[in-house]
Amino acid sequence: MARGCPFTKKTKRAPKKSATSITGDGENNVVPKMAPKKIRKPRDENQWKITDFYEVRKSGRKTEKQLQDEAQKAVAEKVLKGSNEELLQVFHDADKGRCICSTVNFQKDEFVIEYKGEMMEYAEAKKAEDRYKENPTIGSYMYFFEHKGKRWCVDATKETIYKGRLINHSIRKPNLKTKVIDIDEAHHLILIATREIIVGEELLYDYGDRSSDVVAENPWLRDS
Repeated sequence: MARGCPFTKKTKRAPKKSATSITGDGENNVVPKMAPKKIRKPRDENQWKITDFYEVRKSGRKTEKQLQDEAQKAVAEKVLKGSNEELLQVFHDADKGRCICSTVNFQKDEFVIEYKGEMMEYAEAKKAEDRYKENPTIGSYMYFFEHKGKRWCVDATKETIYKGRLINHSIRKPNLKTKVIDIDEAHHLILIATREIIVGEELLYDYGDRSSDVVAENPWLRDS
Protein backbone atom coordinates (compact mmCIF):
# COMPACT_ATOMS: atom_id res chain seq x y z
CA MET A 1 0.00 0.00 0.00
CA ALA A 2 1.48 3.33 -1.06
CA ARG A 3 2.47 5.56 1.74
CA GLY A 4 0.80 8.97 1.43
CA CYS A 5 1.36 12.26 3.14
CA PRO A 6 0.43 12.30 6.80
CA PHE A 7 -3.03 13.55 7.44
CA THR A 8 -3.31 16.99 8.90
CA LYS A 9 -6.49 18.06 10.52
CA LYS A 10 -7.65 21.45 9.22
CA THR A 11 -9.21 23.92 11.58
CA LYS A 12 -11.29 26.93 10.64
CA ARG A 13 -9.89 30.38 11.40
CA ALA A 14 -12.10 33.07 12.77
CA PRO A 15 -12.36 36.00 10.37
CA LYS A 16 -10.33 39.12 11.28
CA LYS A 17 -12.34 41.87 12.74
CA SER A 18 -11.78 45.35 11.39
CA ALA A 19 -10.39 47.91 13.80
CA THR A 20 -13.44 50.13 13.94
CA SER A 21 -14.70 52.17 16.77
CA ILE A 22 -18.11 51.01 17.98
CA THR A 23 -19.91 52.81 20.67
CA GLY A 24 -22.02 50.89 23.09
CA ASP A 25 -21.71 48.39 25.85
CA GLY A 26 -21.21 45.29 23.72
CA GLU A 27 -18.51 42.84 24.74
CA ASN A 28 -17.10 42.62 21.20
CA ASN A 29 -16.42 46.35 20.83
CA VAL A 30 -12.91 47.02 19.47
CA VAL A 31 -11.10 50.26 20.31
CA PRO A 32 -8.31 51.30 17.89
CA LYS A 33 -4.88 51.64 19.34
CA MET A 34 -3.26 55.06 18.98
CA ALA A 35 0.46 55.38 18.22
CA PRO A 36 2.34 56.72 21.22
CA LYS A 37 3.23 60.41 20.89
CA LYS A 38 6.91 61.08 20.50
CA ILE A 39 8.25 63.40 23.12
CA ARG A 40 11.38 65.39 22.18
CA LYS A 41 13.83 65.11 24.97
CA PRO A 42 15.88 68.15 25.88
CA ARG A 43 19.44 68.02 24.55
CA ASP A 44 21.84 66.60 27.04
CA GLU A 45 24.44 69.12 28.17
CA ASN A 46 27.13 66.76 26.92
CA GLN A 47 25.70 66.67 23.39
CA TRP A 48 26.88 69.37 21.01
CA LYS A 49 26.55 70.29 17.35
CA ILE A 50 29.53 71.16 15.18
CA THR A 51 28.20 74.71 14.79
CA ASP A 52 28.53 75.18 18.55
CA PHE A 53 32.28 75.18 18.04
CA TYR A 54 32.71 76.58 14.51
CA GLU A 55 30.74 79.44 13.01
CA VAL A 56 29.19 78.98 9.61
CA ARG A 57 31.57 80.99 7.45
CA LYS A 58 30.64 82.75 4.24
CA SER A 59 33.03 82.58 1.30
CA GLY A 60 35.83 85.13 1.66
CA ARG A 61 36.70 85.06 -2.01
CA LYS A 62 36.58 88.53 -3.56
CA THR A 63 35.34 89.30 -7.04
CA GLU A 64 37.62 90.72 -9.70
CA LYS A 65 35.75 94.03 -9.45
CA GLN A 66 36.38 94.19 -5.70
CA LEU A 67 40.08 93.50 -6.20
CA GLN A 68 40.33 96.22 -8.85
CA ASP A 69 38.55 98.72 -6.62
CA GLU A 70 40.88 97.94 -3.72
CA ALA A 71 43.96 98.29 -5.95
CA GLN A 72 42.77 101.66 -7.28
CA LYS A 73 42.03 102.85 -3.76
CA ALA A 74 45.52 101.84 -2.61
CA VAL A 75 47.15 103.75 -5.49
CA ALA A 76 45.02 106.83 -4.81
CA GLU A 77 46.08 106.79 -1.17
CA LYS A 78 49.77 106.57 -2.12
CA VAL A 79 49.38 109.44 -4.59
CA LEU A 80 47.62 111.74 -2.14
CA LYS A 81 50.02 110.98 0.71
CA GLY A 82 53.16 110.95 -1.47
CA SER A 83 54.30 107.88 0.44
CA ASN A 84 56.41 106.49 -2.42
CA GLU A 85 58.74 109.50 -2.38
CA GLU A 86 60.84 107.86 0.32
CA LEU A 87 61.31 104.76 -1.86
CA LEU A 88 63.30 106.72 -4.46
CA GLN A 89 66.80 108.17 -4.17
CA VAL A 90 68.63 111.00 -5.96
CA PHE A 91 72.10 110.33 -7.35
CA HIS A 92 74.40 112.31 -9.64
CA ASP A 93 75.75 111.30 -13.03
CA ALA A 94 78.65 113.11 -14.74
CA ASP A 95 76.76 113.41 -18.03
CA LYS A 96 73.08 113.57 -17.03
CA GLY A 97 73.31 115.39 -13.72
CA ARG A 98 70.64 114.45 -11.21
CA CYS A 99 69.08 111.01 -11.63
CA ILE A 100 66.60 108.88 -9.70
CA CYS A 101 67.02 105.25 -8.68
CA SER A 102 64.81 102.87 -6.73
CA THR A 103 65.59 101.59 -3.24
CA VAL A 104 63.00 98.79 -3.51
CA ASN A 105 61.80 96.31 -6.11
CA PHE A 106 58.74 97.16 -8.19
CA GLN A 107 56.57 94.69 -10.08
CA LYS A 108 55.30 95.26 -13.61
CA ASP A 109 52.32 97.68 -13.73
CA GLU A 110 52.95 98.77 -10.13
CA PHE A 111 52.59 102.45 -9.22
CA VAL A 112 56.00 104.03 -8.69
CA ILE A 113 55.63 107.82 -8.32
CA GLU A 114 53.55 110.82 -9.34
CA TYR A 115 54.90 113.40 -11.76
CA LYS A 116 53.91 116.21 -9.47
CA GLY A 117 53.69 119.85 -10.43
CA GLU A 118 51.19 122.53 -11.36
CA MET A 119 48.34 121.16 -13.46
CA MET A 120 47.33 123.69 -16.13
CA GLU A 121 45.43 123.86 -19.38
CA TYR A 122 47.29 123.76 -22.66
CA ALA A 123 47.00 127.45 -23.62
CA GLU A 124 48.24 128.62 -20.24
CA ALA A 125 51.09 126.09 -20.33
CA LYS A 126 52.30 127.29 -23.75
CA LYS A 127 52.54 130.84 -22.46
CA ALA A 128 54.57 129.63 -19.48
CA GLU A 129 56.81 127.62 -21.82
CA ASP A 130 57.53 130.74 -23.90
CA ARG A 131 58.56 132.60 -20.76
CA TYR A 132 60.91 129.79 -19.73
CA LYS A 133 62.62 129.86 -23.15
CA GLU A 134 63.77 133.39 -22.43
CA ASN A 135 65.99 132.01 -19.67
CA PRO A 136 68.42 129.34 -20.98
CA THR A 137 69.25 128.20 -17.45
CA ILE A 138 65.73 126.85 -16.95
CA GLY A 139 65.41 123.19 -17.88
CA SER A 140 62.44 121.46 -19.47
CA TYR A 141 60.10 120.08 -16.79
CA MET A 142 56.76 120.43 -18.60
CA TYR A 143 54.79 117.34 -19.55
CA PHE A 144 51.98 117.80 -22.08
CA PHE A 145 49.24 115.18 -22.41
CA GLU A 146 45.63 114.68 -23.40
CA HIS A 147 42.91 113.48 -21.03
CA LYS A 148 39.23 112.99 -21.83
CA GLY A 149 39.52 114.93 -25.08
CA LYS A 150 41.28 117.93 -23.53
CA ARG A 151 44.95 118.93 -23.60
CA TRP A 152 46.74 119.51 -20.31
CA CYS A 153 50.22 120.06 -18.93
CA VAL A 154 51.96 119.34 -15.65
CA ASP A 155 54.47 122.11 -15.08
CA ALA A 156 57.14 120.81 -12.70
CA THR A 157 59.66 123.56 -13.51
CA LYS A 158 59.62 124.98 -10.00
CA GLU A 159 62.20 123.31 -7.76
CA THR A 160 60.46 121.06 -5.22
CA ILE A 161 61.17 118.01 -3.08
CA TYR A 162 59.20 115.74 -5.40
CA LYS A 163 61.43 113.23 -7.19
CA GLY A 164 59.22 112.40 -10.16
CA ARG A 165 60.31 115.61 -11.91
CA LEU A 166 63.95 114.44 -11.86
CA ILE A 167 63.43 111.11 -13.64
CA ASN A 168 65.37 111.12 -16.90
CA HIS A 169 64.31 110.28 -20.45
CA SER A 170 65.07 107.15 -22.43
CA ILE A 171 63.55 106.11 -25.72
CA ARG A 172 65.61 102.93 -25.84
CA LYS A 173 65.44 101.47 -22.33
CA PRO A 174 62.51 102.95 -20.42
CA ASN A 175 61.24 101.07 -17.37
CA LEU A 176 58.35 103.45 -16.60
CA LYS A 177 55.40 104.86 -18.50
CA THR A 178 52.94 107.64 -17.75
CA LYS A 179 49.29 107.14 -16.90
CA VAL A 180 46.52 109.57 -15.98
CA ILE A 181 44.20 108.67 -13.10
CA ASP A 182 41.23 110.49 -11.56
CA ILE A 183 41.05 111.02 -7.80
CA ASP A 184 38.22 113.02 -6.24
CA GLU A 185 37.34 114.76 -9.52
CA ALA A 186 40.98 115.79 -10.12
CA HIS A 187 43.39 114.05 -12.48
CA HIS A 188 46.98 113.10 -11.69
CA LEU A 189 49.87 112.10 -13.93
CA ILE A 190 51.60 109.05 -12.49
CA LEU A 191 54.45 106.75 -13.52
CA ILE A 192 54.05 102.97 -13.42
CA ALA A 193 56.55 100.18 -14.04
CA THR A 194 56.63 98.66 -17.53
CA ARG A 195 58.56 95.65 -16.22
CA GLU A 196 60.13 94.43 -13.00
CA ILE A 197 62.47 97.03 -11.49
CA ILE A 198 65.20 96.00 -9.06
CA VAL A 199 66.87 97.86 -6.22
CA GLY A 200 69.46 100.39 -7.39
CA GLU A 201 68.15 100.60 -10.96
CA GLU A 202 67.82 104.04 -12.51
CA LEU A 203 64.25 105.03 -13.33
CA LEU A 204 63.64 106.15 -16.93
CA TYR A 205 60.68 106.90 -19.16
CA ASP A 206 60.08 108.16 -22.68
CA TYR A 207 59.12 111.84 -22.60
CA GLY A 208 57.19 111.20 -25.80
CA ASP A 209 57.77 114.54 -27.51
CA ARG A 210 58.73 113.92 -31.16
CA SER A 211 58.08 117.38 -32.60
CA SER A 212 60.92 118.57 -34.83
CA ASP A 213 61.51 121.86 -33.04
CA VAL A 214 61.72 120.20 -29.63
CA VAL A 215 64.04 117.45 -30.89
CA ALA A 216 66.22 120.08 -32.59
CA GLU A 217 66.63 121.90 -29.28
CA ASN A 218 67.04 118.65 -27.31
CA PRO A 219 68.73 116.02 -29.55
CA TRP A 220 69.23 113.71 -26.56
CA LEU A 221 65.49 112.96 -26.73
CA ARG A 222 66.19 110.91 -29.85
CA ASP A 223 69.52 109.35 -28.90
CA SER A 224 69.18 108.36 -25.24
